[in-house]
Amino acid sequence: MRVNTVRRIIVRLVRKLQLPEYVFLVLVAFIIGVLGALGSYVFMKSVEFLWHGCFLPLLHFGQSSFFLRPFIAFIPLIAATLLFLIAKIFSPSIYGYGFPEFLVNVNLKGGVLRITHTLAKIAASIITLSLGGSAGQEGPIAQIGGIVGASISRFFVASEQRRRTFIACGAAGAIAAVFNAPIAGLFFALEIVLLGDFELTNFMPVVVSSGMGTITARALLGNQTAFKMPSYTFVSLWELFFYVLLGVFIGLLAYLFIRIFHGTKAYFQNLPCSPYLKPFIGLFAVGVIGMFSPRVLGVGYEEVQRVLNAEMAPKLMIILVFLKIIATAITLGSGGVGGMFSPAFFIGAMAGGAFGVTVHHFFPQITAAYPAYAAVGIGAFLAALTHAPVTAVFLAFEMTGDYYIILPILFASITGLLVAYAFSRESIDTYELKQQGIDLHAGHERNILASIKVKNAMTPDVVVVPENMTFKEFLAFVRDKKHTCFPVVNDKGELCGIISFQNFREMLAEEGPKDHIRVKDLDTKEVTTVSPEESLETAMEKMRYRHIERLPVTDPNNPKKLVGFLSQRDVLAAYNKALLTLMGREEISEKTES
Repeated sequence: MRVNTVRRIIVRLVRKLQLPEYVFLVLVAFIIGVLGALGSYVFMKSVEFLWHGCFLPLLHFGQSSFFLRPFIAFIPLIAATLLFLIAKIFSPSIYGYGFPEFLVNVNLKGGVLRITHTLAKIAASIITLSLGGSAGQEGPIAQIGGIVGASISRFFVASEQRRRTFIACGAAGAIAAVFNAPIAGLFFALEIVLLGDFELTNFMPVVVSSGMGTITARALLGNQTAFKMPSYTFVSLWELFFYVLLGVFIGLLAYLFIRIFHGTKAYFQNLPCSPYLKPFIGLFAVGVIGMFSPRVLGVGYEEVQRVLNAEMAPKLMIILVFLKIIATAITLGSGGVGGMFSPAFFIGAMAGGAFGVTVHHFFPQITAAYPAYAAVGIGAFLAALTHAPVTAVFLAFEMTGDYYIILPILFASITGLLVAYAFSRESIDTYELKQQGIDLHAGHERNILASIKVKNAMTPDVVVVPENMTFKEFLAFVRDKKHTCFPVVNDKGELCGIISFQNFREMLAEEGPKDHIRVKDLDTKEVTTVSPEESLETAMEKMRYRHIERLPVTDPNNPKKLVGFLSQRDVLAAYNKALLTLMGREEISEKTES
């Protein structure tokens, strides 16, 4: 009741002041940006507090003696235990990499976020990151901003479109606060969260939120970026060739990471044991890796900074690339919670640094020192992994503050993206969704159609036409029917053609007797059919391609056996039913969360 009262007061005030809609949106975006930045600040400080207060003392204890070294492998089990408690209180669905689910909720489910569930995942990510898990903090931070935007939209009872805009505002403010990078925060929200939706209605409020997130972060943390970047040096135009080669290397590495991650996730999903046990197995394996190389544990910003400071050996960088890939895949694949940006920075910096050492050794006159390649590698790997080159380019630019890095990062990022795209058209976030039949870029409607099978929408009682029916009989037959397109069957009841108005329209204009003409003389022999197990999306594509309104449904084991008929009207009815069901579930979910 108090919330409703406050809402009414604010609405009355807005109406009394006669504020234009864009002014109201700017004011709301202002608030969302500030709150999103505050949320990211609390998250980062929580991770930092637990990392320095709990994990590092335990790590130093394990490193104090050779005989105590195995103790390090058990530290991540503390995180697994706490994750178990959270999963028991809420649901096992809090386990695992959650950003694809966030994108689905924003873009395909009207921006309806389960706030309690999301907060539980955020708490789980703090535990995972601060107690030895290998993952990133940016995904959970973006979701914090998304919760802020979703809560504000719920307060004002906003429309679906405005709700998505507010969520994007929150994500932009939160990410901009992390990196002190307002442009990167803006394009992160538009390119990644809203899947490239650059509409003007989204642009202005997201700009405001990203700017306010940056201002708030600077007030709390000072004017500093996530990394202290070295002064970038662009030695020669010939060096662009090496940045293209770096892009090729980065693209292949990104594809490898995507396959290893999803392969590991599939392995743990198919593991015949309780979902509560899987994080214990996975995080213990990560702890074993940490016994030999603790550098891969946690967020990994310190190690990235060492590379940028030219304080790491080339061989070690190569080793850390693959160890980080494995550790991250196991952490998130087994049930640990976190994001992908930080591992992308880590892998990109190490790979870029190792590549830079190599080319600078052979071509010292025309190449910069390896920290420059590490800086470019960060952006290039992020672009190849997420398929978001604009975000990656501006992030690298804002972190360095050097205009001259734009050209190398642009060449490396686009090349890396093209190479990764050549092997897999899906990013780290959309790969598994695509396997599930979910295409984020297809939109809400196509995904609903893709989720419905033909057998659940078709009409099983089919009116058929015998192939020996005369022309005169067919005309009489058609008069009392709703459709003008019918399957033609032979004496055995097998499908042998399609007869429609198009087939006999010309015959009507011809003079002379037509009693000798039969349906089999006019029907179309090349019949486009659909299987009961195919999706309505596939069926609609066939209808559009052939410019027809109805499709025969045949047995997949016997193409001549007719089992039903599917019309555009059937598709529309099934779509509306599924949409109403989905809206009902979302309404129930929203009320439950409230």
